Amino acid sequence: MSIFNQLLKKSSPQQGIVIYYIVAIIVAFLMLNLPFVHKSNVSVDPIDSLFVAVSGVSVTGLTPVNIIDTYTTFGQVIIMLILNLGGIGVMAIGTMLWVVLGKHIGMRERQLIMLDNNKHTMSGTVKLILDIVRTIIIIELVGASLLAFYFYRDNPDIQYAIMQGLFVSVSATTNGGLDITGQSLIPYANDYFVQTIVMFLIMLGSIGFPVLIEVK
Repeated sequence: MSIFNQLLKKSSPQQGIVIYYIVAIIVAFLMLNLPFVHKSNVSVDPIDSLFVAVSGVSVTGLTPVNIIDTYTTFGQVIIMLILNLGGIGVMAIGTMLWVVLGKHIGMRERQLIMLDNNKHTMSGTVKLILDIVRTIIIIELVGASLLAFYFYRDNPDIQYAIMQGLFVSVSATTNGGLDITGQSLIPYANDYFVQTIVMFLIMLGSIGFPVLIEVK
């Protein structure tokens, strides 16, 4: 941790953001290699885990493995966390952790937050980040609730409905594009309720949470 702090002190704010993203990818990679993340008898090459980590943090939607056949429920939760890490923003997550741990957010951290969110002033940066985190969580929970209720009508398996609703909501809101059906939204090609909810979530995520906060 001291090495990380030293790197930040010696780097410019722009370089600091790059360092944070590299660390985020490393953390995501390590999370994807935790016990019980992969299904039994499934072997995933390290390069594939690294690809999923990079894809999740950068929310590209690309994956070299089939998520439903590769990852357990715990692994799918880890992927949702990684998607949120990328969707909310590395600096936003870092700020939230600083606040939760009661750490002082200094001038250096405020500069990084300002640059990461395209702000021209450091005033109100921490409040902005906390508002972003609250906004994305509310949007995801509302979307997940609507979708889970609907999925439960089609398949009365409460665990399946909740996981499917959560994953689709998180993937759409963060614009991550990943899925746990193995078929994207093809099974709902003629289901306009699901498509409408997902389109709204995608648009809200694409507009950007700072913009949504200003609109509010």
